[in-house]
Amino acid sequence: MALAAMAFARPSLQFDRERIEAGNTFGIQLVFPLQDLPDNRSDLLFEPQNGFSLVKLDSADQLMRPDDPFESFFGGGRNRGYKARVYTFTLKAPKKTGRISAGSIYLTIDGQRRAISGDIPVSIQRAYADDALTVSLTPSKKSVYEGEQFYVTLGFHAYEHFQGNLQGTDMNTGNDFIVHRGDLSTIKFEPIENSRREYQASGKFAWLSSTKSGNLQIPAFKFKYTKLGEPKVVEETKQMGGMSFSSRSVKQESIEAEASSPTINITVKPLPTEGKPENFSGMVGNYSFSADFDRTNLKVGEAMTLSINIKGDGLPGSITDPKLPDFSDFRSVPPENEISKKIVGNKVITSKSIKVFLYPKKKGQFTIPEIQYSWFNPSKKKYETAVAGPWDIEVEKGDAAAEAMFQAPMATAGNGPAPVQKKEIESLGNDIRFIHQINGNASSQAPYKNILYWILFAAAVPFYFIVTLIVKRNRKLSSNAALVRKGKANKQLKARFANANAALQKGDAKALYAALENGLVDYLSDLTNAEFKGMTRPQMKQELEKRNVSADTIAAIDNWLEKCAFARFAPVNPSAEEQKKMLADVEKLCESLNGLK
Repeated sequence: MALAAMAFARPSLQFDRERIEAGNTFGIQLVFPLQDLPDNRSDLLFEPQNGFSLVKLDSADQLMRPDDPFESFFGGGRNRGYKARVYTFTLKAPKKTGRISAGSIYLTIDGQRRAISGDIPVSIQRAYADDALTVSLTPSKKSVYEGEQFYVTLGFHAYEHFQGNLQGTDMNTGNDFIVHRGDLSTIKFEPIENSRREYQASGKFAWLSSTKSGNLQIPAFKFKYTKLGEPKVVEETKQMGGMSFSSRSVKQESIEAEASSPTINITVKPLPTEGKPENFSGMVGNYSFSADFDRTNLKVGEAMTLSINIKGDGLPGSITDPKLPDFSDFRSVPPENEISKKIVGNKVITSKSIKVFLYPKKKGQFTIPEIQYSWFNPSKKKYETAVAGPWDIEVEKGDAAAEAMFQAPMATAGNGPAPVQKKEIESLGNDIRFIHQINGNASSQAPYKNILYWILFAAAVPFYFIVTLIVKRNRKLSSNAALVRKGKANKQLKARFANANAALQKGDAKALYAALENGLVDYLSDLTNAEFKGMTRPQMKQELEKRNVSADTIAAIDNWLEKCAFARFAPVNPSAEEQKKMLADVEKLCESLNGLK
């Protein structure tokens, strides 16, 4: 038993609480048996590190009782133990969390410094009063050229008292940027190594291009979530048999909290004026351009196709058209445009294909000048130009036209006599048999002597002009791409809302919001023949104001676009009734836009 008591009576360390919170104070107690304390010693020294700080040091002599039941049993009930000096080091924990070394304890004996305890590891946890979630927003670049694309990474750090229900309340990037947003569902939380019940997640969230130069700012992203609140001591008193009993318990309740990212300041430099091409496209990034005809030899009546392909990492979802040469020797129809975008690596790549159909008006040899496309390359800090052409076009007279002009149609066997050819007409001209007047009264008079003839003749003149005007109007409408597009707007809108209804039936909320947002934007584009895709909302407002759209309607459009964009990318899950109401409201809004020009 004596040996057991000696083994127990040795210097030991213990903490004064089970949970140590970041930024708060706590105590480390060093229990030193008095019999082991040397006489020729100096005061204990605690050297903190890693952000810990020593607040104060207290000491007191205490009788330490063994907790070993073996010692208590054989001690015969006597209060056996040993005297020890208890040193209490009050420390303040740093703000960071995790398992961190707080420092070391030293004692100087006979002038020599000796370590009583080496590095003391401490598990620091987030305070319940602090946020359970921190949000970061990190740009890939803080200094860009106007129109240059960059991306922001959205990050989350969840601490042990985070309980979920994460919802975005505001993820607006401001009015100075054109944005392509990613999908929050791809951002997954993973446990942090050596951190107790802490998780983190990050991912590229948005790709942006500025619409102007200067010192711009991306507002803070805001989220709400649920966390575990601070422990509260609850005292209860109960009456039983004329006696009162008091009890104390610690309770923690779930509370709703908010978190936001810091704002981001972006310096946007204007494009240089030196070396700027005359036909600069306005695109900023790394681009490729190609253009070519599918044929250079054709006949009158045939068509040739000019295919133009542009691809680059500048403005997400938008590419300007090149300046086309004069096609006055050709008849053209409205071109076909197709634009797409996808994420490749760290950038959003936008591709655009244009097909121009040209019909030669006459035969001959024609030269179509070269087509240039210029952009500013921010990585090289200079303008670049790609050139396609020129092209030499040879047009021959069409075979079908020659036959119609110079040859008479051939009669089909069995369908009557063959038509008279040119030589036969010359031969018959020398032997014309004159018509002799028939004696007697004719059964009818000359048509021009009948009043009905002149009535029909007079009616035919305005009828001719009416038909001519209708034909010309139809041709004009068919050649006017804007009118054709506007005429198909309602039909296209029905197809888009059919997709929205299908998404609603499937319960796919994100697909529903995407269909509503795209449907509203495409409907505006079809009605006005203006490309609203790629515009910022302030630009859309200006465009609608130019067309005398009421302020209430503009506000409603902006409000619904904001709702759809937010609902697509925020981790929200509205009910089926809310989704159905949103679909009905957007349909009603589109009906009110039917007269837009």
